[in-house]
Amino acid sequence: MRQSSTDQLHPSLGTPCSVVGNQHTPTHYGNPQSEHAIVRNGVGITDASHRGKLRISGVDRATYLQGLVTNDMLKLANGIGMYCAILTPKGKMQSYFRIFEIDETLIIDLDEKAIDTTYKLLKRYLLYGIKATLEDVTSSYGHLAVHGPLSATLLTKACDHPLPELDVPNYAKASIATTPLIIVKTDECGEIGYDLLMPVASITPVWERLWKTATNNNIQPFGAIGSEALEILRIETGTPRYGRELDGEAFPAEAWLENKAISLAKGCYMGQETVTRIDTYGGVKRKLAGVTISGNTLPKHGTELLGTDDDTRAAGRVTSAIHSPALNQVIGLVYLRTKYLNPGTELTITFDGHTHNATVVTLPFPR
Repeated sequence: MRQSSTDQLHPSLGTPCSVVGNQHTPTHYGNPQSEHAIVRNGVGITDASHRGKLRISGVDRATYLQGLVTNDMLKLANGIGMYCAILTPKGKMQSYFRIFEIDETLIIDLDEKAIDTTYKLLKRYLLYGIKATLEDVTSSYGHLAVHGPLSATLLTKACDHPLPELDVPNYAKASIATTPLIIVKTDECGEIGYDLLMPVASITPVWERLWKTATNNNIQPFGAIGSEALEILRIETGTPRYGRELDGEAFPAEAWLENKAISLAKGCYMGQETVTRIDTYGGVKRKLAGVTISGNTLPKHGTELLGTDDDTRAAGRVTSAIHSPALNQVIGLVYLRTKYLNPGTELTITFDGHTHNATVVTLPFPR
């Protein structure tokens, strides 16, 4: 079991930890609802070192991936990031990640649950004669993230040199406390955010510099954010996650990824025929949506929803659910059959021996 990169800091912050991937990761720093408010109104810092990192080097690195992934690897360049998926031959999600070209190597950043599957998929197609090398370098990377409307203000003051303007998911090289790092723009919590990638040995001084910068410049609210608050923010934003919404049964278009992780102009890749057919004929029968749910208990992953019409088939199923501090009620991400997608559509959902009302909401959830 790998310890969190900032384990030596967490006990002093009063942190209970849970197992995420192959390491202990802070669940919260006292109150997930307060941490949620920090991100919505100021800037929160979190240790994301549980996320996986794969490295591909060699002259064939881009052409090797071009026939496997959904986005156009030949458009990658220094400073550019992309979202990509690897599909089954039938076009369903096998893996989902961000990828960056950094100094003639490709770095893949992905959910910890996708590390083994993605590594094995990439290794399977790394055939003899391809001049590329694949490595799992997760343990070599420290990964911090800052989220919130004041995150750019914090980084501008903490970085040793001015931070350039970035679009999601592009990156810039920078340094904090003389530590070289990669800063990636993100918006997966629904606010301005940045991922900071660095050598694992440097994560503590960078964490301390960010904390000191916020204190000395009165950047408030500011604080550490655990995984519970991040999950609330993710669901409120409607961001699909590997292993939840992206569970191996989903087509990219069902999760609204067609304009984010798909190139319709590039050449052949695994699952492309299905992607093209869906784009041409609109063939998906369900889509990711949000629902509000009555009561205070949470439905489990896979719980079915029913329409209030005469259709006896399930209207959809739950993929993620939390209690939203912003709305003060239970909300969920669900896959719904397309006829139930209109905002305001009333549904029912039964769990824990009770039937609850559910109402369809446009993503992201209002706040």
